[in-house]
Amino acid sequence: MTNGPTQIVGSIVDSLKAQPLSLALVVMNLGLLGYLYYTGAQAATFREKELTLGYEQRANVAKLLAECNPAGRPAQEH
Repeated sequence: MTNGPTQIVGSIVDSLKAQPLSLALVVMNLGLLGYLYYTGAQAATFREKELTLGYEQRANVAKLLAECNPAGRPAQEH
């Protein structure tokens, strides 16, 4: 029973040796999956930073507008 997985792996390796193009495609697919994971993770990190900066900017603008016309004081007309 212990030779089952070993025989399966051996037959897969033998078939990939017989067809190097299949091995190349497997390697390329694994590389593509790794690249897509990396770019997705980087995009998520960038998006999180962008959202944080956007919220901070809105808070700063709201604070600035609140200081320009303090509550209880009428707005000046020009």
